[in-house]
Amino acid sequence: MNNLNLTDLVVSQTIDLLSFSFLLLGVWILSSAVAFHYNKYFPSLSKSQSMGKTLIIIATITFLIISVVKSSLALSLGLVGALSIIRFRTPIKEPFELSYLFMSIAIGLGYGANQWIPTTLVIFVSLIILTFYAKYSNKLMDNSYFVYMNFSQLLSSEKIEEILIDLETNININLDLRRLDQTKESTKLTINAKVASKDELLILNKELNSLFSPDSLSIVDSQKLMPF
Repeated sequence: MNNLNLTDLVVSQTIDLLSFSFLLLGVWILSSAVAFHYNKYFPSLSKSQSMGKTLIIIATITFLIISVVKSSLALSLGLVGALSIIRFRTPIKEPFELSYLFMSIAIGLGYGANQWIPTTLVIFVSLIILTFYAKYSNKLMDNSYFVYMNFSQLLSSEKIEEILIDLETNININLDLRRLDQTKESTKLTINAKVASKDELLILNKELNSLFSPDSLSIVDSQKLMPF
């Protein structure tokens, strides 16, 4: 205890406002880039409308906290105690949203600790990689649709497979049976269809209604249902 430097328990009163302002500006720019990436590339069906603003605020507040407590051991210990009683209960629609939250926190931590060069480099590299994955996955799922059909009767698996093979051969559309649910009085089909154009999608809809005569038929763009 005698070797403990008492000055470590005192908050430094000298803050370089110019350096602080530049770092704060960097936090805003980098967190805005993360928010822009989230709004542009995250699946629209699972996207939170307020997440973009939240990412900027989290980065800014984290930067302020680290800038204050890094000059005082007492405040650092107090922060650990305060965080131990905080519970994060905000529901997350998609686990992948956590990566954006951690990037926002990392921006605040890195800039608050005056490590802005490695922080900027890692964040930009991460965004570039995520952009590549987003565009590559969209290319793979281009014009890919899920077809949901419900029947109030029991259809045999052999009949379903035979109709799908004939349909795929006649209209040259790649069809893949993803799910089959059957009871004694009903049948539900989930089919993945890859079409070359919207016209083929309309032809597929017409043929499915003609051959199967389902009680209900829904066609959904698979790109709106999947993350990266």
